[in-house]
Amino acid sequence: TEIFESDLSNKLNVSRTPIRDALKKLENDGLVETIPQVKSVVSKINVKTIKEANHIRSLLETDIVKELSSTISQKQIKELKTINNNFKKSAKNNFYKKVFYYDNLFHQKLAIFSNKKISWKIINQINSQIDRIRNISYTHKGNNNFGPLEAGKDHDKIIHYISIKNSKLASKTMEKHVMSLERYVIFIQQEKTLKNYLK
Repeated sequence: TEIFESDLSNKLNVSRTPIRDALKKLENDGLVETIPQVKSVVSKINVKTIKEANHIRSLLETDIVKELSSTISQKQIKELKTINNNFKKSAKNNFYKKVFYYDNLFHQKLAIFSNKKISWKIINQINSQIDRIRNISYTHKGNNNFGPLEAGKDHDKIIHYISIKNSKLASKTMEKHVMSLERYVIFIQQEKTLKNYLK
């Protein structure tokens, strides 16, 4: 998809300076590629970058649930269950923006409850490419191990293992949950309608 500064400037009724600044940030995040003085284009999803970022995310998130397994409170468990119920309800009703919101909120709360705020900050920084795959996966309806329905089941298991203070199974389930994204990348590579999004 091509992006022109002039088109965005006219559509949003702002000068080109904030448009240029926003595109520069997107370029730094690897989301667009810019041809100076000409145009920007939405970049393809870099599979190698996805795998590297997802590996880092897996290490951080498994550490988060391992830590939380020894400190979780009943109030926190109840809050996680409420968030995940909203996630599953949104997925069932195809409210994809809400699915993304509650999915992020679930993982953010895990980090906050375990007092791993720096870990969450790092996860947020590497999520720009990962989120593109996640948003595509939310629309997947098949019975598989990487769609939103399966993610909701993973969340339930993670909450359960944390609540019974089984750090080993909580970590193992979180690892499986995070790494499901790479299985979805493989699926996309095999789909004619989706593989052109990747490089």
